[in-house]
Amino acid sequence: LLMKNLLPLCLGLLTLPSVTFAESSSESRTRSDYIKIVDQRPPLTTADKMRIRAMADKVEKTEPPAPLEDTFTLHSNPTASKVIYLDFDGHSVIWRGADWVYVPFSMDDDDSTFSDTELTVIQLAWQSISEDFLPFDLDVTTEYPGQDALMNTGGGDTEWGIRAVVSHNDGSASWAYVGSFSDSEDTELYAFAGNYLDDMYETWLWISDSVNHEAGHALGLGHDGITTVPGEDYYTGHGEGITAWAPIMGWTNYGISQWSKGEYTNADNQEDDLAIITSQNGFTYRLDDHGSTLETATNVVLDVTLEDDFFLPSEVEGIITETADIDFFSFTTTQDANRTIDISPDSINPNIDIEAHLYDASGNILASSNPADSLGAGFSLFLTTGDYYLSIDGVGYDDPDSDGYSDYASLGYYSVLFTNTDAISTTGTGETGETGETGDVDTATTTTTTSDTAGTDSAVPSGDSESTSSCGCSTGSAPWAGFLLLLPLLAQRRRVDL
Repeated sequence: LLMKNLLPLCLGLLTLPSVTFAESSSESRTRSDYIKIVDQRPPLTTADKMRIRAMADKVEKTEPPAPLEDTFTLHSNPTASKVIYLDFDGHSVIWRGADWVYVPFSMDDDDSTFSDTELTVIQLAWQSISEDFLPFDLDVTTEYPGQDALMNTGGGDTEWGIRAVVSHNDGSASWAYVGSFSDSEDTELYAFAGNYLDDMYETWLWISDSVNHEAGHALGLGHDGITTVPGEDYYTGHGEGITAWAPIMGWTNYGISQWSKGEYTNADNQEDDLAIITSQNGFTYRLDDHGSTLETATNVVLDVTLEDDFFLPSEVEGIITETADIDFFSFTTTQDANRTIDISPDSINPNIDIEAHLYDASGNILASSNPADSLGAGFSLFLTTGDYYLSIDGVGYDDPDSDGYSDYASLGYYSVLFTNTDAISTTGTGETGETGETGDVDTATTTTTTSDTAGTDSAVPSGDSESTSSCGCSTGSAPWAGFLLLLPLLAQRRRVDL
């Protein structure tokens, strides 16, 4: 380790610090018991900037996940006892015997208040950071939990976490102490907020990737680099478009970013990120929210009418928490009708690539969806009156050894929107569907296509978990045409407290 510390590293700088950190001038502690990793942003190529800009453009039409007045009360998992606290309003510590002050996050010359633009950036950063940690029994919050909730004092203490300070005034590098998440002191990590002269959407993305990378170090993770370039600590990813991929502990900023176990070509680190995170920090995965078999499927109520026989769309949300997790839903159609089922990942920075299957009452697959050009899935088909099931799984794409990724860390948030597109009660005729994997289909036609996936789970797994959750249904009083206009917004909606 000492030898590695002496090696010149191009991007990741390891140091053995001897500095003091404390909440106030009355307490301090020498940090000689952790390795400090300093991460410097590598130069961006023109292609990198274009990809980042394209990803940022996608978000410009997305509303913040909560009203701006709620910016500093956001929680991703409010019942969890372990936290990552996103500290945007400044912080002070003792460093080398002197006070050190982190100024509040600001994109203008006013450090005393947060503008609407700054509040929006904070919310988008929180949403993106939360997606990386949603599978775990861990709360990502913008609300100060109190210092006691950030320190593991031992004994019977069950509540601790880490402060992620987001600021501009400690150079252009970000840093963290490896394994410091369970520290007995309030030991912060630092995330450089990026160049505030960049537009707001690039800023939230930069903050998110910086915090997640440094939090990974605090949780015990090292860098994901490549063996073919000596000293290259950061693997910058591979692939193009929506399925471009990079490891969180490499260098992201575009495409899909995930926890890794070094499956890509020439990986220099095969550590199992998920295993380390869930075994060394006092928390594991969050409880499964939906059953993983047909027998334990969560029921979704469809065909709720408003007035004049207009049908309300029905929506349900969930989280794929582990590699083997599959979520099942059951629903009953009360009439023959044309229907759409839209399954969408997180609206701004998803970690999951979704595959969905539709089943009849006997468990035979009627249709499957995993489009190659989308991380979401969906069906547009005619269904006769009866009972059906829907399964949702996080899958891979192509081969992680070339330009794809496995299902290892294809985890995260999704929403499902069920819509009766006939709107008013009809009998319909529909077309005859294709043959499914386990039986003939005469009730469904799907227009989606399926891509090759790496590491898909069993279509109908066994298990005995039980879920009592039910869907939330959208409400309103507009005619059906109004609902059609609202559907894109419903599909993008992101619940704040999951």
